[in-house]
Amino acid sequence: MDHLPALGEAAVDELSPAAEQRLGDQIFQQLLRVGAVHDDPETADLMARQAERLLAASRQLGHSSEDRSFRFFLVKDPTINAFAMPGGYVGIHTGLITASDREAEVMSVVAHEIGHVTQRHIARMFGQQRQGSAVMIAAAVLAALAARSSPDAAMGMLSLGQTVALREQLAFSRDAEREADRVGLQILAESGFDPRAMSSMFERLGQAGRLYDNNAPTYLRTHPLTSDRIADIQSRLQNEPSLGRTADSENSLEFDWLRAKLAALADVRVDGLRTARSRMLLQLKDPKRPSAQLQSATYFGLAWVSLQQRDFAAALDYRAKAQAAVRGQRAEPSAQPLLDHLHLQILSSSSETAEQKKELDQVASEMAARYPYSRSVVRAAIHARLTAGFNVEDVAALARLAAQQWPNDPQVWGLLARVESARGKKTAQHAALAEQYALAGATASAIEQLTLARGASDADFVMLSRIDSRLTTLRAALRREQMERQQAGGKN
Repeated sequence: MDHLPALGEAAVDELSPAAEQRLGDQIFQQLLRVGAVHDDPETADLMARQAERLLAASRQLGHSSEDRSFRFFLVKDPTINAFAMPGGYVGIHTGLITASDREAEVMSVVAHEIGHVTQRHIARMFGQQRQGSAVMIAAAVLAALAARSSPDAAMGMLSLGQTVALREQLAFSRDAEREADRVGLQILAESGFDPRAMSSMFERLGQAGRLYDNNAPTYLRTHPLTSDRIADIQSRLQNEPSLGRTADSENSLEFDWLRAKLAALADVRVDGLRTARSRMLLQLKDPKRPSAQLQSATYFGLAWVSLQQRDFAAALDYRAKAQAAVRGQRAEPSAQPLLDHLHLQILSSSSETAEQKKELDQVASEMAARYPYSRSVVRAAIHARLTAGFNVEDVAALARLAAQQWPNDPQVWGLLARVESARGKKTAQHAALAEQYALAGATASAIEQLTLARGASDADFVMLSRIDSRLTTLRAALRREQMERQQAGGKN
């Protein structure tokens, strides 16, 4: 049935799993350091949950094993793109989400990227380069991503000419693309997403490539899309029974709301918000968008625009309309926290009087108790209760629980540091800041904070022991980072 070469089999010149993981970790730490990773826990958590469906299907099909780790993250970038890096890291541009009509289209691109990882295309691409060249190519990835969030940092990593030249080495071969298509289609169907979404998404990308020629979508520059590939996908959809199974082709309410939020906050400057507001008001009048769910999503986006514009009355009104538009429709428990989080953000931004702050503290406390699993709600609740200024000991307990539940979220550690500062606990404050810096890739700054924590007057024996252990780990990590930079510099 399949006439494709088995590219996923091990090759002599590919990176070992351990080397691939180290390189991926190194690139991701750099992305964190330059601020290229977008902090939006609601959207990131939705993408991670949906991607977990794909990974479960991939394991069921035998494409990946339980010990194959993945990490999905967002990049705030309007271009239509997603990319896989060494070590199972998969980046999803916000522009891919806002440009997609269907949730399954986004997941079709993610499934394709998972295919590249499970078939070891990434390991082979980097392994075929000398180690020094592999690091340079990694820097090209980093520079391209950093350019939008920090142009100076990007130019410091690589010159523009180097970035353009090395980007060509990141393009997958046609055989690799077809194999990732095949694996991605199987994963989509097995996970319950509509596999036809891959065809519609790639057709849209192909059309955009023809329209814009040299300014084609970023995805096409590293994922060559040919008419043969699209025809092959369509042929598989027609001829393989496993791809024809019934799938839910409707978007979740959560996806439509978050897509509208991303569109609303794509540009938070004055003109950008004004443009987003005008566009969404026109969408409400568009007869081609009769769906109550799409109307609700537009109201949801308008509420976020209004919040950014500090028009709190309008924000509350649009939030109420978003809820009313879908009242009585199929219940989605995961969607309600989005409305309540928005409400909490509006209250937090608008509370000024003592009475308003008291109400804010009460609402935040209730929401944190109602949604202890929602990272966005808990983070907002901690921030709101700090703003209100009541019962800092209760807030400290909540922040410590959050740090235990989401130990890889630097913002959670930053909130804990603020809480400990409000309590006057210097050792705990600096220790929490150290974790925030470490997660952001700033190892030297993390060591500095732990040194300050060790010298604080309120440190006890247990805390000092933990600090010393953490210092040993971070100092070893810093030496390793410095050695890797020296080795990379000596081989280029």
